[in-house]
Amino acid sequence: MASRSRVLTAVAAVATVALVGALLAPGAAAVDGPGAEAATEEGSAFVVALESDGDATVTLVLAYDLDDADDRAAFADLRERPENITGPFGDRMTRIAERTAAQTGREMTVSDVRAEIESGDGTGVVRLSAAWTSLAAVDGDRLVVSEPFASEFRPDRPFVLVAPDGYALADATVPADATTSPDGNDAATAEWTAGTDLSEFSAAFAPSDAAGATDDSAPTPLAPTLALLVAGLLGYAGWRRA
Repeated sequence: MASRSRVLTAVAAVATVALVGALLAPGAAAVDGPGAEAATEEGSAFVVALESDGDATVTLVLAYDLDDADDRAAFADLRERPENITGPFGDRMTRIAERTAAQTGREMTVSDVRAEIESGDGTGVVRLSAAWTSLAAVDGDRLVVSEPFASEFRPDRPFVLVAPDGYALADATVPADATTSPDGNDAATAEWTAGTDLSEFSAAFAPSDAAGATDDSAPTPLAPTLALLVAGLLGYAGWRRA
């Protein structure tokens, strides 16, 4: 079952090493060895959904092409044993939070680590998420996101910040590649594409009536896949292919 081994190895490696490892060391981490060739598809992302008190839900979204029956069976096995990836993911995120707390002086905890594993229409999607307290600094009515992303974080997939209800991106030291404004029940978002150098990164969100639009944060259309992704994170109900 070489194909099954390839899928399981790739999911575990990417989920617990590639992106999370990039937060622990400068630059983008690479995945080498057997299974690394199972590349993620369009729809993968690292998403941080903020709350007005500075807490956040961080979600690593991984989309895979399930080529054959062995790949699909491997994904079914993973769905039955999600602890194979939630355990390492939670451990890594906890270590990152502890380091970030020491850098910022804010008390941080990571909890409620979970995995959603879905498949359909030839694609498998893994969503690894965790609640992270005090990820953003609260400065009056503004939320500021900086560490751990400011320490030379270079994402290997889109990096997305989702604002709390009624907030919008006010400014960012690294201009977002795409943004949306709050619209009805849809939260404002900002996206940085894969490979963006986020050294010295800082992004501030403010109530939308005070945020305004700056030269660095003028709203631009987001890719349709991002719209589907955010909709899935905020209210996932059944499978939709990105």
